[in-house]
Amino acid sequence: MEKRVLTRRQARRGFVAATTIFLTVFASTAIPIPLYSTYQQTIGLTTTDISNTMLTYLVGVVLMLLFAGRISDALGRKPVTIITILCAIIGCVMFMEAQNAPSVLTARFVQGITSGLSMSAISTLVIDCASYYHLSWGSIVSSCGPMFGIMLGSLGVGALYAVVPSVFVAFSLMIALLLASMVLMVFIPEPIEKRASFRASLKVRFFVPKNARLLYVITGALYVATWSVGCFFQSFSSPIATTCFDATTPLLGSAILATTMAPSVLGDPLTSRLRPSVALRSASVVFLLSCIGLTFVVDSHIAWLYLVVCVIFSLAMGSCVSTSLRMLLLAVNASQTSAIVSSVNLTAYIGSAIATVLTGMLLNATSYFVVFATLSILALVVTVGVLRFARRFDS
Repeated sequence: MEKRVLTRRQARRGFVAATTIFLTVFASTAIPIPLYSTYQQTIGLTTTDISNTMLTYLVGVVLMLLFAGRISDALGRKPVTIITILCAIIGCVMFMEAQNAPSVLTARFVQGITSGLSMSAISTLVIDCASYYHLSWGSIVSSCGPMFGIMLGSLGVGALYAVVPSVFVAFSLMIALLLASMVLMVFIPEPIEKRASFRASLKVRFFVPKNARLLYVITGALYVATWSVGCFFQSFSSPIATTCFDATTPLLGSAILATTMAPSVLGDPLTSRLRPSVALRSASVVFLLSCIGLTFVVDSHIAWLYLVVCVIFSLAMGSCVSTSLRMLLLAVNASQTSAIVSSVNLTAYIGSAIATVLTGMLLNATSYFVVFATLSILALVVTVGVLRFARRFDS
């Protein structure tokens, strides 16, 4: 596989258009999340079903990253991006027609496939366009863009549903936005000049750079720890709002999810003046403290305080994942971008899937306090590892 050399104008135009599509696709995956409480009332969705929605979503993501994580190296970034948008539309249609728990789980599985394709093809397309002139922007969008897109979808549906309480209207509007985003494809240059073999791209491969194995382990651990918390919110932000803070509309659930996702894009800029290893150590400590805060504030019945802690968590998460990914991308050559992005995301999603199963089981048996306390222990273990080893990567 060989990459085409883009002009500054082509790269900038492609970066903006690809980023917009990336955010739109992930916004579509967030539309059902604030509506889970509504689905509980209308079709009898249970707590176990809600936990399983995240599991089926993660299974779809992992299958794509495992078996087709580099398919865009063979087919091209743009064709796979179009396929991803079509999958996102199909997922929305399936949620519009959902009448029971199995149909919701199936729709969520399709959204997992969509996210897996997006994390592979579209995120790599963003990096391909950005890396010529500003790699840090590419790493920020690739690592934090999904969270920001989820925030846009969550807040959007929460505000819309408060005015027009219709699942059909919410998903119809999202389908229209996805169709509109497809027009942006004309502004994106195809960055792949010589494509890889299609057969080779479908082989199950897990790429760990030999010269950066320890850095990969640290990056993977930070992704798993932060995403495990984020995935829990993707499943239970709406039930937390209704159970712990007595919310009567989807808006507070949307706000909880938004504050745990959106501020992450600011995490890297806030620590960009620090040496990468210092930024990584600082962010991991703040991440640990925020998890402890989430543990003790969830039973406080003070919604605004909980939202503040969610913002702090999100900033720390953003700095952790974007800084570690940028350090990893700098340690490999440009032709390995797709492989490293797919492998990091695969690590994160597999770890998150395991955590989702365990936290779902734990919540059924205990409480939100115990779940967040357990996630805090995971954060402690990872933070200790980062504090121990991150100094080795000072340049």
